[in-house]
Amino acid sequence: MEMDRVTKAFLSLVAVLIILSPPVGILLVWNYDDAWGEWDVARVEHMVGQKLPGMEKLADAWNHAILPDYNVPGWEDKLHASMGYILSAVVGVALYWGFYYILVKFVAGKGLAS
Repeated sequence: MEMDRVTKAFLSLVAVLIILSPPVGILLVWNYDDAWGEWDVARVEHMVGQKLPGMEKLADAWNHAILPDYNVPGWEDKLHASMGYILSAVVGVALYWGFYYILVKFVAGKGLAS
């Protein structure tokens, strides 16, 4: 199956972003604190000046993540953490692609049977 030029360019961009995820995601966070938006309830309360309704109730939802903290449990050194970050990016892209594929099948009216 031959891919068109736009698809090849898009997949190349995704591959580059996956490979760049460790230095952007880990190295910057290690030097400058938490990644933007990945704050716990106490941090948000301090930043905003008040508790946000419902945030404490949903705070534990991420305890059941497939790869918590974008890493494989036990891979704590920098090399393994970088590989875990890449693996997390690959899993995330695969999940989004799978969701997109299923959505397109339903929207196109073909269902999953075809």
